[in-house]
Amino acid sequence: MKNIHKNILHIEPTHGLINDPNGLIYDHGKYFVFYQWNRFKLDHSYKEWGLTTSFDLIHWQSQGSALIPDTIKDKDGVYSGSAIPKDGKIHVFYTGNTKNNGNRKSYQIHAILEKENTFVKQPQTIETPSGYTEHFRDPFISKENDHWQMLVGAQTDNHHGTIAIFTSDDLKKWQYQGKYFENKILDQMCECPNLVTFKDKRLLLVCPQKRQINLDQDISSYSAYYIGKQENNRFIPDSKLTKLDEGFDFYSPQVFQDKSGRKIMLAWMSRMTDTQEEACPTKQFGYMHCLTLPRELILKNGKLYQQPLKEYLDASQTRKKIETKEIKFDSNLCFEIFHFNPSNNSKFEISLFNDNIQLEYKNKNLTFRRKDWSTSKFNTKTFQINEIYQIDFYCDRSAIEIFINNGEKVLSARYFCNENERKNIFLSSHNFKFEIKDLKI
Repeated sequence: MKNIHKNILHIEPTHGLINDPNGLIYDHGKYFVFYQWNRFKLDHSYKEWGLTTSFDLIHWQSQGSALIPDTIKDKDGVYSGSAIPKDGKIHVFYTGNTKNNGNRKSYQIHAILEKENTFVKQPQTIETPSGYTEHFRDPFISKENDHWQMLVGAQTDNHHGTIAIFTSDDLKKWQYQGKYFENKILDQMCECPNLVTFKDKRLLLVCPQKRQINLDQDISSYSAYYIGKQENNRFIPDSKLTKLDEGFDFYSPQVFQDKSGRKIMLAWMSRMTDTQEEACPTKQFGYMHCLTLPRELILKNGKLYQQPLKEYLDASQTRKKIETKEIKFDSNLCFEIFHFNPSNNSKFEISLFNDNIQLEYKNKNLTFRRKDWSTSKFNTKTFQINEIYQIDFYCDRSAIEIFINNGEKVLSARYFCNENERKNIFLSSHNFKFEIKDLKI
């Protein structure tokens, strides 16, 4: 059976279920993307780290399993973590999850890549300090002046979301330094903290999570960021908490720096409900979910922009360029890029893939609709944006990322349509400039 949903650029597993990207790093000319992986089933019952690598951020090669739950301290899951280079080797830190008689216990574990795709787990581990529950996970390591620091997503004994901080001189002995950041907006748990340095500013990525305390189950969660600064092992925000992505499928982002200094982010491209996962069309092909495209993060005039990598534009070729008030055309099964530049104060309607994806802009409100493959009804989000002068659509076979105003806002979504559902319509109240590009790889 032909798999029309198999993506071209978005990282997918060869089989099984993929979720959080982990341990992102550029080292010795190669990009490493580790990720949460259940290679046995299409559910979340098992967690190890898989690995895919690339030399150009376009062509990826699966390397199979990287870290498996084979010790007493990670027997119930190799959870999320990060990677850093030191002394010519890749060091990763991750959360080892254990459950005994229904009781959770977490360990922050250090492993070193000693040879090709072979990690050696180190004996030193970090146990959860007093004042926290065992929802203590997702260590993020960074270099801070003359020492290393580790941020860990956490839940306090009072069931409030927070971030803990540890410091170390050698990556072996770690000292707990207290709460790095806490705020009631972090809900009942804060997952997947990331810290990005832009000259004199810091970008703190967080994933606040609401939880059903008695049942120990998550209710909802999302990805967001603060802009601020770090002083004396504490984060001081200068901005309000802002969502990273306004679409339907984006979670657990992680950021790394490449050789040119670009800050590049990937995320898990799913917020599917249980019903959507059950009906996911790729299950019949033995795999589920994908990651977002790598995006460059740019902080300019106190505002965060997320932009597609220039590698994709360099590898694309213009198919059509036009100025008009209306255009209708069919997509193919290639990776396509649409550049849409509306006139000032234009109202517009956009329908992609036979209405599976829709955008409507009027009265300074943008409405984003995605047909839900499990119900055939539409998921809808509406938010205010005073002006739209540019929208860039990056369209894979079953994943779309929409960048508004040079990445001032981004909308990410999975969609699943039939092979003949490829009709697109752009309609505006005024003339707009439009370009279609095909990726040539």
